[in-house]
Amino acid sequence: MVFALCALLLIDLVLQFFWNARYFSWGIRIFNQRIAAPTDWRTRLSLSSLEYDVPRGKYLHLVFRRLPDGSYAFRESFAQRFYPIMRGRVVADPKRREVRVEGRFNWSALGMSLSIIPVVLVRPAAAPMLLMLPFFLVCYLVQKKMFGAVATVIEQQLRGVPSADAILRERLQVGQMPQA
Repeated sequence: MVFALCALLLIDLVLQFFWNARYFSWGIRIFNQRIAAPTDWRTRLSLSSLEYDVPRGKYLHLVFRRLPDGSYAFRESFAQRFYPIMRGRVVADPKRREVRVEGRFNWSALGMSLSIIPVVLVRPAAAPMLLMLPFFLVCYLVQKKMFGAVATVIEQQLRGVPSADAILRERLQVGQMPQA
């Protein structure tokens, strides 16, 4: 079972590192926030600037990448300080006139969570492994806060608050250079 968990962790990391589109769109959804979009939402929404608009957390820096289907995947940078429980995706749905921020359970975290109880039942000496479950909960709560920050930035863009890209484009058109 240890080898299976190690293999699952390795596969999980490789798929995240190479931004596999199927990996980011398939899995158990444990975070889902829908944001209603106004009629002119396509002109206001700038998903390409999310990486710069989302505030950097003390422990967490999100990186974004456009997927072939037009959605944006995001995850923590690999210079992280805690264990990632979720990977995220931002989907703009024109039919429903909404933008969804989704968080899906990482396969390795799911595998470890599901294997802890059977291991403790077979080997009672492994009971300290149960402490991983509250640790995973704390990691989830930290990530949930950052995923909520992504949704907040999207809501601000839809309300008309300019993104970092829009401000920079405007300054370059006027001829102002940003002050360092």
